[in-house]
Amino acid sequence: MTTTRIRVIVAAVFLVVLFSSGTAGFMIIEGWDLTESLYMALITLTTVGFSEVRPLSHTGRHFMIVFLIVGIATVGYSISTVVNYLFEGQMIESVRRRRTERIMKRMKNHYIVCGAGDVGREVVHEFRKSGTPHVVVERDPEHSELATESETVFIIGDASEEQVLKEARITDARGLIAVLPTDADNVFVTLTARQLNPDLVIIAKATDHQATTKLQRAGATRVITPSQIAGRRIASSVLRPSVVNFLDVIVDDSKISMRMEEFVVPEGSPLTDSTLREANLGQHTGAIVLTINDAFGNARTDPSQQAIVANTTIHVGDRLIALGSEFQLRQLEEFIAS
Repeated sequence: MTTTRIRVIVAAVFLVVLFSSGTAGFMIIEGWDLTESLYMALITLTTVGFSEVRPLSHTGRHFMIVFLIVGIATVGYSISTVVNYLFEGQMIESVRRRRTERIMKRMKNHYIVCGAGDVGREVVHEFRKSGTPHVVVERDPEHSELATESETVFIIGDASEEQVLKEARITDARGLIAVLPTDADNVFVTLTARQLNPDLVIIAKATDHQATTKLQRAGATRVITPSQIAGRRIASSVLRPSVVNFLDVIVDDSKISMRMEEFVVPEGSPLTDSTLREANLGQHTGAIVLTINDAFGNARTDPSQQAIVANTTIHVGDRLIALGSEFQLRQLEEFIAS
């Protein structure tokens, strides 16, 4: 609950307490009935200037003075709070809408995250850490933790609707992440997205094998099953704890000097049609290439060869998964592109 909403609730409570106290005060001090006391409290708080119900006693006049002072202050605070709540909400929404429109006009080669739940939140945080441009599509962003983060750009609406995805500039997007609560929603989003942009990379979340098959048929490039990944991770933590700890440090620790990164081999690269051994990549960059995948993510290493990675011929579009320091990885990037 926002601070402004809390202030509105507090103001309403103050008014109720003040009105009740005034009514009770007139009943006790003057001995009036409920209707007369209620009427007197109302005309006093609203300052309409009507005459008194009955002449006030000396004590009643003192009570009226205190009631007026407290009432004017409370009513003034309540009115200013309500007006501030109404207009501030409109102003914030207007500023947010204009900011979103301004950002979306420049958005290109970005990722569209459909769903701002637990999985979507983690995806956004990873994109933010890596500086990857992205936008979040969500029906009700106020119920997401991302709503409190001002840097998050929201497109409010149903991600399965074409117009909403067009507002997210899906034709200019690089990829789409479908992490909505249900498999049915993710299937609809995948179908719609694939129709609007046939070249889009679509990563979808599934709960079981049956949903995985449906998402693949709908056009998902890759389907992720969180429960399966979690199970494998737990088992690996027990069976291979040192390996898991090493990977955790590389992936999650921003202070560590070593990290992994993926590089795509472009046209004209000196690595094209040669092996890592022939290019003498280790001596030039110091980075270690762990594996080589083709453009579709399939491993290209040949198990029959003695030096699996080093003897693999590299083609345009291959993806090198490398390990090294920040400097070594930058050297590798420059070497691949030169």
